[in-house]
Amino acid sequence: MNRLTRRAFLSAITLSAAGCASAINSYTQPDLPSVVLPPTGVERDPVAHLLNRATYGPRPGQIARVRAIGRDSWLEQQLDYTSIDEDTVTLRLRRFDTLRMKPRDLLSFRSRADRRYVRDELAAMTLVRAVYSERQLYEVMVGFWSDHFNIYHFKGDTANLKTVDDREVIRPHALGNFGDMLRASAHSPAMLVYLDNVANEKSHPNENYAREIMELHTLGVDGGYTEHDIKEVARCFTGWSINERGEFIFISNWHDFDEKRVLGHIIRSDDGVSDGDRVLDILLEHPATPRFVCTKLVRRLVADDPPESIVDAAVRAWRGNNGDIAPVLRAIFTHPEFETAPPKLKRPYELLVSLLRVTNASYNGDNGAINRLDQLGHRPFGWPTPDGFPDTALEWTGNQLGRWNLMIDAFTGSLPGINIDVEALADVGRVHIDDVEALNYFGRLLLKRDLLPNEVMILRDVAETDTLQAREVLGLLAASPAFQWR
Repeated sequence: MNRLTRRAFLSAITLSAAGCASAINSYTQPDLPSVVLPPTGVERDPVAHLLNRATYGPRPGQIARVRAIGRDSWLEQQLDYTSIDEDTVTLRLRRFDTLRMKPRDLLSFRSRADRRYVRDELAAMTLVRAVYSERQLYEVMVGFWSDHFNIYHFKGDTANLKTVDDREVIRPHALGNFGDMLRASAHSPAMLVYLDNVANEKSHPNENYAREIMELHTLGVDGGYTEHDIKEVARCFTGWSINERGEFIFISNWHDFDEKRVLGHIIRSDDGVSDGDRVLDILLEHPATPRFVCTKLVRRLVADDPPESIVDAAVRAWRGNNGDIAPVLRAIFTHPEFETAPPKLKRPYELLVSLLRVTNASYNGDNGAINRLDQLGHRPFGWPTPDGFPDTALEWTGNQLGRWNLMIDAFTGSLPGINIDVEALADVGRVHIDDVEALNYFGRLLLKRDLLPNEVMILRDVAETDTLQAREVLGLLAASPAFQWR
């Protein structure tokens, strides 16, 4: 008798529950407001600007709701994310079998197909949360920290263990304390596998994790450490490894118990594991760490060239609150210069999520969207090097054709698992899909401003020349440079 793989067994369960999954998606699909009145005029709407940076993009009617309660009140609600109900998202996530599995159970997925199943589930779960969660600032920060503590999903057991890292390292600390997250990451089996610390033994120290924890996680490449510091930090982390169940362990007889010197500090402990803990304390206390991390935060949320004044405000908030993340974000979003931040190019993942949100699209967790993001170089957890996905426009301007096709396919029903109900959007905008006014309405909905005369002319000319249908025209609108930027 042929034996089912774990993936095949779980797939069978999923297929048998297909009707239930469909009912869940129907039940949890957000309702459209009775009327949607997107911003008008040609100036950037300040609420839309905030939502374009602090969320993955506003949903229909959300700008008006935020304006009604006030930007500051909305921001405080987002920072207090656990107070925001998440029941409908939790219901959507029930279809993903691997979400809460223990490390040892995830490691039992050994075949190539089984590992792909685990990877695809985590990627789809991430997209579902970004699209549907009301805890939007939290999800944006989950994405940021996933890049900061990047783990490539296609290296050995990281395929299985990244699910645990996402659940137990990134998500619990995304709006918490940076020091707590750094310590959790240092004990993460997925991180120890990815950066080869599972092979860090006193007779042949492995320096990969030691280098990256300073260069990428804390101090930055110009943070003042030397090659000697890298070697000493590697010695401090000898013996930090994992067991066969995928859990962190300290292997005492692998550890170098001799004295070390890191960034001017003498380190030596009787129990050995404290050497690594002391390194973490030194890195957290170093003045380069808040400067490096806050610069990255401002780059993600404000501008490719981070304004020094906003970085300074973020660093002050960091130091005044012992590395708590919420006060740092508050300092960034309430800084006067935030209002005049230049446009930021959406990376492919952000582009797709913002479209699904602004159109109230339904997404059922199908892998088609994940595969398209993979083709565009932005599959969740798919960046191979430890520095995480690039975060400036320069690195993302070479895939315009793929972006255009993604937008058009989403609008025309050619992206598996995704459906945009254009007629429902037109109804709440009090327009008919084929009327001239519909183009202006959808322009305001997507761009948060009136279409410029030349934009209307180009879209109409293309539509008439190529005899495009309404959905194809809207796909072109979403593919326009104006929607590509936030």
